[in-house]
Amino acid sequence: MTPRSVWTPWEPGVAPTTEQAAALAAPLGSGPAVVKDYVKSRKHEWDEACFVPDLADTAHLRRVLARLVELQEDTLQGGLVVRRFEHFARRDGRTVEARVWWVHGEPVLTGPHPDTPDLAAAPGLAAIAPLVAAFGHPFVTTDVALRDDGAWRVVELGDGQVSDLPSGLDPAALIAGLA
Repeated sequence: MTPRSVWTPWEPGVAPTTEQAAALAAPLGSGPAVVKDYVKSRKHEWDEACFVPDLADTAHLRRVLARLVELQEDTLQGGLVVRRFEHFARRDGRTVEARVWWVHGEPVLTGPHPDTPDLAAAPGLAAIAPLVAAFGHPFVTTDVALRDDGAWRVVELGDGQVSDLPSGLDPAALIAGLA
């Protein structure tokens, strides 16, 4: 349900070498990818610290990873992630995304992603729900995005207590689900 990804623990402030970057991404082969730490991406610095047009260009991959590490400073969380790039559906020039809050494996609230609070989407959760339930954590969120071919993909799974509610979303269903 998530684009193919590889990851490794990493220390804040330490830029990877070209050899380290190539070894990390090797299981993905060539083609486009995005990079992030275990928690956050630098999607607002897309070209310099997030997107890699072709993993075969390991020098470019290293530069993007190094810039991510530099921008994250001491807030780099856990390590480095390289994820296969997929084309997501767009509406009004923005990715069609939703955030779903799950309590004990059940979706209790679905709303727009906080970056696009005015862009509503109704994700299909049938394939995602058993995976979230099997994950076993009592309170999580998933950020899901609609791929160009109509498949919903999990792009983030996070701790429910630190995930922002988009402005204008009524938290009543979430509070009821937690009660």
